[in-house]
Amino acid sequence: MVIRIRRGDDPVGVVTDHDAAERAASYPTLRIGAPSFGYAVDLGGGRWRIHDLAEDTPQAARDALAHRLREQLAAGVGADLAAELAAVGRVLDWKKVDEVTVGGRRHRVIRADTFTRFGPDGPEPPRPTDPDPRQADICDDFLGGTDLIADPGAPTGVGAALLKIELLPAHYPRARVPVDVRADSVAAVSSHPNGVVLPTRYAVAEQVAGGWQPSSRAVATPQQARDLILFDFRWLVPRIANPTEREAAEYRRAADELEATRADEVNVLGRRFRVIRIETLLRFCADGPEPPRPSDPDPEPPPEAHFAQLRAEGRLPDLDID
Repeated sequence: MVIRIRRGDDPVGVVTDHDAAERAASYPTLRIGAPSFGYAVDLGGGRWRIHDLAEDTPQAARDALAHRLREQLAAGVGADLAAELAAVGRVLDWKKVDEVTVGGRRHRVIRADTFTRFGPDGPEPPRPTDPDPRQADICDDFLGGTDLIADPGAPTGVGAALLKIELLPAHYPRARVPVDVRADSVAAVSSHPNGVVLPTRYAVAEQVAGGWQPSSRAVATPQQARDLILFDFRWLVPRIANPTEREAAEYRRAADELEATRADEVNVLGRRFRVIRIETLLRFCADGPEPPRPSDPDPEPPPEAHFAQLRAEGRLPDLDID
């Protein structure tokens, strides 16, 4: 495998690479998190357009793909393509299929590994050079809309190339996961030896019993992660945690301080929360991006198959079709 590096005199790129090197030294341990799922469209020449890589299960990604195909059908297309879209939609409604062809292009359900750096003080927070707009909704999709093209052969910056080299051989450690999950993780290093590092995402983690555990979904910017904390402190805690008046006041105070300072860590009533960085690697082989693995949790059935099961069990009325 050859990694092509794009060198330039961009001052921002130089500072970003310097930050990356410093953080790699301060947070030297990479830990693999739960995978993310989505779907991609084959553009040819080794290039794939990535869509919706934010689902928790393969079936959720299949459902997202089916929804996208229905949107295309509803938008109005030629008769031949309409028939093809309808047929593929019916297949996805009933079967767990991870690749379909529509309009001569392959559409594949994909999975990506997620990673967080850890150091002596815990998970890595955002870097000074990370984009962090106050109005998070101007950057609400970490993929940048639907225009992210993944090409493992494309030149990349020095920092991204070094991160890619670091991530590609990584797999789950034996002690943390079931045997089949680790075996699939190790096998993927060989079966999909190339990859693309996708834009950094952010999440909230809480320190619990000396360790750290995620307490939010991944989002596109540090500010969006802070907004999740603000929502929890101002809305969820008062309604779900049944706090005393003093405790509720402490959560409001912590939220106000976080909103004013835009800090990456907040402490309240002995609880410690931190905004953390999440790196995402989409593994590739010559045939394209990695699909779901046999050991990936995939409990949900396709929607129509699920409805049929519920009707057979008497938990859903039969369809009354004249």
